[in-house]
Amino acid sequence: MPKKSRNEITITDAPRSMTRTMAGGGDLVQVDAVFHVPAVHPVGSGPWSEEADKISWTDMPTGYGCIMRRSPLGKYLAGYVSVPPGHPMFGRGTGSLNDLLIGVHGGIDYAAACRASEPEDVSICHPSGREKRERVVSRSHRQTVYENEAAKGQGHADAWWFGFSCNQIGDVLPDASYCRQKKQERLIGGVEPIYRTEAYVYRECVRLAAQLKAIEEGRDPRDADPGPSASSHDPYRTRG
Repeated sequence: MPKKSRNEITITDAPRSMTRTMAGGGDLVQVDAVFHVPAVHPVGSGPWSEEADKISWTDMPTGYGCIMRRSPLGKYLAGYVSVPPGHPMFGRGTGSLNDLLIGVHGGIDYAAACRASEPEDVSICHPSGREKRERVVSRSHRQTVYENEAAKGQGHADAWWFGFSCNQIGDVLPDASYCRQKKQERLIGGVEPIYRTEAYVYRECVRLAAQLKAIEEGRDPRDADPGPSASSHDPYRTRG
């Protein structure tokens, strides 16, 4: 068998029945696409070794599209949830969210439309193909990429994404230097930083989706917060 190139992107074929156990936990999730992207994957071994670099799925209770994506800077994971047109938060930037008590790891730090022009394996956008669109992964292999239900039959402008990042004080950044990790420990009183796994990010996406759905239905997002996976650095966690 020929050796796999370090730069070869792999895409897991994701029919509607495909499930994935999220690394770092027992969460079994029906997914739409899974990408392994060597260019953004941490080089050293760690809890991230068996993780993917982008996973997209639909949150079943809310119908919202979700993405877990690895940042090219720091190589940590971040989570994103999309809302459709007509949602009260559609089109709102991060600076306009102070009136909404949404709890998620570190707080919402991203708000934007689909990045449809970027390569699908790294973009913050739902899978873009029609239901049985084939994509060439290598010269000898083709795989199918499926779109989320939230995007089916629609254009990219139909989704507005809100996200959070696992690069907070107390989070392990796979690409961070030893000195930076020690500085992190000092900032949090000597407590060892924690790497936020696929399972953790998945649960935070579910938590965020539940709150966004509550807002769509005119309810207080705090009443829909499934917790308790709140970060101690979450500025919106305190209930008033």
